[in-house]
Amino acid sequence: MLVDQEDAALVEAFKRGEESAFTGLVIKYRETVYRIARRMVANHEAGADVTQEVFIRAHRALPRFDGRSHLRTWLYRITVNLCLDYQARRNRHPWVDLEEITAEAPAETGPMAQAEAEATRQAIARAVAVLPLRQRAMVTLRLYQDLPYGEIARIMGCSEGTVKATMFAALRKLRGLLATEWSEKR
Repeated sequence: MLVDQEDAALVEAFKRGEESAFTGLVIKYRETVYRIARRMVANHEAGADVTQEVFIRAHRALPRFDGRSHLRTWLYRITVNLCLDYQARRNRHPWVDLEEITAEAPAETGPMAQAEAEATRQAIARAVAVLPLRQRAMVTLRLYQDLPYGEIARIMGCSEGTVKATMFAALRKLRGLLATEWSEKR
């Protein structure tokens, strides 16, 4: 069964009153929703709170879900909107989970290479954290969730061209921030 067919079957089962179908959707998507939320908000606890709120809202709204978009897209849009709301309320700079930005350095590399890899992870985290919220959301969805531009556009409620232009601006800003940071260290 294809993913979208599986999701559609679970949604229909939930609409018929099978609560276990919603539990299946939560199990399937909670980790991905949490990773998106964690990258966009201040910390683990806030990411977990946002994730919980995503599924509370999804539970309430699922009976009205009409299937015009993929369920995954719908859930990611709820996640991004809640994260943007959270950040607007908090009005502070979030941090990004450093361990998830890049893979750990292989064990066979020396201490110098591991230190350089950690410095790079920290620099990337600081640069991503200062991006404007919409740019940070798009960078998270594209680079960390590997979503295509079309799906990001549906999640963010804008055109694919807007996503591409925003990503271009965000990546240019990231390159500039990283270049400045690295030139200051030399």
